[in-house]
Amino acid sequence: MRASLNRPQAVPIAGQYPQPITVQQPGQGELGNFRDPFVWKEGEIWYQLVGAGLENRGGTALVYTSRDMYTWEYQGPLYISNYEKYPELGVMWELPVLLPLGEKHIFLILPWGPGSSIDVFYWIGRWDASSCRFVPDHEEPRLIDLGDNHFTGPSGLVTPDGRSVLFSIAQGHRSAEDEYRSGWAHNGGLPLELSLRPDQRLGISPLRELKSLRTAKLLSLENLGLRAANNKLQAFSGDMLEILLEFAPQTAQNLGLWLRQTPDRSEETLLHYSVETGEFTIDRTRTSLDPKALCKGVQGGAADLAGENPRLHIFLDKSMLEVYLNNLYSLTSRLYPTRPDAERLALWADGEVLIRKLKIWRLRSAY
Repeated sequence: MRASLNRPQAVPIAGQYPQPITVQQPGQGELGNFRDPFVWKEGEIWYQLVGAGLENRGGTALVYTSRDMYTWEYQGPLYISNYEKYPELGVMWELPVLLPLGEKHIFLILPWGPGSSIDVFYWIGRWDASSCRFVPDHEEPRLIDLGDNHFTGPSGLVTPDGRSVLFSIAQGHRSAEDEYRSGWAHNGGLPLELSLRPDQRLGISPLRELKSLRTAKLLSLENLGLRAANNKLQAFSGDMLEILLEFAPQTAQNLGLWLRQTPDRSEETLLHYSVETGEFTIDRTRTSLDPKALCKGVQGGAADLAGENPRLHIFLDKSMLEVYLNNLYSLTSRLYPTRPDAERLALWADGEVLIRKLKIWRLRSAY
């Protein structure tokens, strides 16, 4: 019992307000599920979203308004989805984010609770500041990332020049033993710029300032066949790379890029796009020789490129892999090869294909 008497006491932070400024009251969602405030200002009004759930109805985000950031008035739920129709949205929503996309907005959430999918979903629609409600253009929630539970923890902001930027937590998906031995777990995802395309689809692209991480340009080629491009690619390898790659399929129905490949191919990971089905996937069947590795199997989903050539923007940073397809689809994954020589790259296709563009830079640390 003596040890409990000697625990460190909480020390107030300088300038800390002496009491909570937003307290959930009866009638404001299901009591106890109330977290992750997201705050912004429009004109003279501050708005706050708080992740919550509605009993027997599913998740929501509650809206509060204030003129001084100390006194907050409850305005009701921002948006309520159909939980019976979309059980993957869970019984409660965490980390609500609302960002402008021109005249429209994007609303993002992370589901929580039994049966929920640990993925970030979004809707595009209209935000009505006067009623504090969001009206989506589409009922069905959409995935922001095809990486199967790796892209989580959304947060966002609007830059001084008006760009809507999204941050994330990239889940590690390793065993507790591996995390303990390495001394860290998970990672921060790359900041992304979100936009609304002319076809009203969501545009996703890496923050333009990430170009500052480029160091040596290792390769730059255009309009070569697969074999000629691979001959040039053999001279380069690495595990901290930025890659721009555009395919022009001819007879090929399947094409892609091998990453983190050993010379004997005992470890390798394939980024794959199917021209026929439109599936965009990552095959981690042979990513790691570690029999206990959790990051294996195939991840991905459907990708509608509307007739465009497949264009990949890839960031490889040790175990982190973040890929953007035609600035329409994001795929975040983790790779844990066991061998230090798992650094080779190789293009792949099952038929004729033209490599319209291939550029590779070595990256420096952001720190």
